[in-house]
Amino acid sequence: MTAGRASRAAHALVAACATAGVVLHYLVVLGHDGEVAVRSIRFLSYFTILTNMLVAVTAFGIAMGQGRLAALAGRPSWRTGVTLDILVVALVYHLLLRDVTLPGAIGWTANALVHQLVPAAWTACWFAFPPHGAIDRAAPWRWLLYPLGFALWTLLHGAVGGWYPYPFMDAGRLGYPTALANMLGIGALFLGLGYGLRWVDGRLESRTG
Repeated sequence: MTAGRASRAAHALVAACATAGVVLHYLVVLGHDGEVAVRSIRFLSYFTILTNMLVAVTAFGIAMGQGRLAALAGRPSWRTGVTLDILVVALVYHLLLRDVTLPGAIGWTANALVHQLVPAAWTACWFAFPPHGAIDRAAPWRWLLYPLGFALWTLLHGAVGGWYPYPFMDAGRLGYPTALANMLGIGALFLGLGYGLRWVDGRLESRTG
């Protein structure tokens, strides 16, 4: 099997795992009480879910091997930005949210997929397969736009509806100063890890170049 075919096959598997994790998670949400529309909006208000969807679409584009989506998904800056996002999902979960679980076997499987298997599998693909390199110094700052947009949406949604997806972002319970400080801390994690991944990506370019 050529490197290109191996990459497409591996990314197809990652896309399938990420899609399965999101779908299973949604099935658990549908089993909760409350209006379906409200539950669906809240489901799509989790950074974990949005990022696994981003991984699924990006991995699918790489697996396709051609077309506009494949061209975007295959860019080193895009791939590394997605790697940053899914790694933060895993890190925040293991550091701050390990006690948060989903009920039943479906919930356990969904949790394992979106927080463990998909982050590990995507990062392995990023590490193993080219292209790498050509990421400018400003890229880690641009990668902050996605989590910044998520934080703004969370604050707006929480101010209107009183619901926050994560306890460390709950301005209603913690107060805005503490919630904003927590968000700034995670933003610093994004930035520091982003520059670290940019450095690693440059070394990977030297290895494969």
